[in-house]
Amino acid sequence: MKKRMAFDITEGHADRVRAAYVGTRGILPPATLSEFITDLLLDSTRRLEQVHNEGRPWRTPTRGELKSLSQTGVGRNAPTSQHRGSE
Repeated sequence: MKKRMAFDITEGHADRVRAAYVGTRGILPPATLSEFITDLLLDSTRRLEQVHNEGRPWRTPTRGELKSLSQTGVGRNAPTSQHRGSE
């Protein structure tokens, strides 16, 4: 079953992806732009799994876990303590 995914991308990046698709569609297997983008995402995901998860897929996250770092306040966007310098 196919699932639509939505994400934002800058116009310049979108143009670059489209250009790469047009530039390689005669020599690479993906027949459509959607297949091309899916292949790129899966290739990158496999690399991340290999490097950061012993080559295994991670478990499927819950909807709540998919919130951005700025929404959850963790990771690189976590607010810093205002008292950090005084400790």
